[in-house]
Amino acid sequence: MAARSRDRTPGWQRGFLGHYALTVLDRTPVYAHQLSTQISTRSHGLWNPSPGAIYPAFRSLEARGLVRAERRGGRRLYFITAAGRRNLSEVRAARAQWAERFGGSWRLMLDMVEPGRRVESALRRVRQALAMSEALVGGEEEELSPSERAYLRRTVLTELTRASASLRAAPAPRRLSARGKSR
Repeated sequence: MAARSRDRTPGWQRGFLGHYALTVLDRTPVYAHQLSTQISTRSHGLWNPSPGAIYPAFRSLEARGLVRAERRGGRRLYFITAAGRRNLSEVRAARAQWAERFGGSWRLMLDMVEPGRRVESALRRVRQALAMSEALVGGEEEELSPSERAYLRRTVLTELTRASASLRAAPAPRRLSARGKSR
């Protein structure tokens, strides 16, 4: 019988954690605890990966030749390798291809949400998209050029204007009587 892993991190988080680590390492080397802190900060405390998740992820990346570590003051500083950059590029391309291919599948995703929670789910996604756009336009992501920020700002405002006009033009919902019948 195979030995059970002591890592209790769900599989999707382990995969995500490795890809996120490569993304961060593509910008700058990091210590494991720095990555954990960054994830906690960037997720507003919703995810606080423990050393029991972070270190196995780094060991796996290192065993696959995607990162290398150097001892600095008794700690290990991690760097992305050329193979890690290739892997990251492949993952980004696959993700973009998936988004292009299945981007219109939001209706399927909506079908899987409980009917009583669909409005809440849609509003959460709108707020997330707006928060992401605000962070990018507002300068939190320093790798964007001024022209990219301007393009994003124009495009978001255009889409908001279009959606606003569409929502205003939509027929008003029918009101239900006290007995639950349409009026």
